[in-house]
Amino acid sequence: MQPDQSSPRVHDAPAADRPRERLRSLGAPALRTAELLAILIRSGRPGESALQAGEKIAARFKDQLDRLADAGRGELRGISPAIGETAYCQIMAGIELGRRVAQAAQARSDGQQKTSRILGSDDALLFCRERFDRLASDAAQEEFHIVCLDTKHRVIGIHRISVGCLDRSLVHPREVFRPAIQDSAKSILLVHNHPSGDPTPSSDDLALPERLQDAGKTLGIAVVDHIIVARGGAVSIREHKNL
Repeated sequence: MQPDQSSPRVHDAPAADRPRERLRSLGAPALRTAELLAILIRSGRPGESALQAGEKIAARFKDQLDRLADAGRGELRGISPAIGETAYCQIMAGIELGRRVAQAAQARSDGQQKTSRILGSDDALLFCRERFDRLASDAAQEEFHIVCLDTKHRVIGIHRISVGCLDRSLVHPREVFRPAIQDSAKSILLVHNHPSGDPTPSSDDLALPERLQDAGKTLGIAVVDHIIVARGGAVSIREHKNL
């Protein structure tokens, strides 16, 4: 049997008009709701492409997109015959995943707001335990990050500087302070992990803040502390030196 040449298909459209190609080149935020739905639907039916199905559903729920989460398979199939069981499951899974991502982001934001001002080592330790929990528990390599603070000691940016052993070549003052200057930071908090699980500072860990403090003085950017995170806990080098 010859294929139905009259059936529109997404892959027959120019590459620039295909949702997946547009997502790869422009990013998901640039796509219309219909295009995002087309990616989840994946394949259409004779006479109706996945994109056309997405257009119909987007139009039906245009002013009440949140209602899409409560739509049944029969309701969506009534809108478009392209919504079979697989397409319906993919749409519902995408909605639920988006809900969980948003929920996790809100929870993290709420946690960060509790320590939005880092006034000392206790605040720094609390912030790092919450913000860098994945780094402490899962990272297989050492990573070095900085937390940028404004004149009121509020967090205004977090940047990963390097991955690998913390030697002089990977943690050069130029690389550390470049994002701090871009953020117009007044001070920075240094953070790195110990994949071994033991947060005890090494001699190199103890020497690093002093070297960066000297560079920061020239730029007018203070180094408030250096926190080491690991599965076994978190350590403030400022507090450790005062023991």
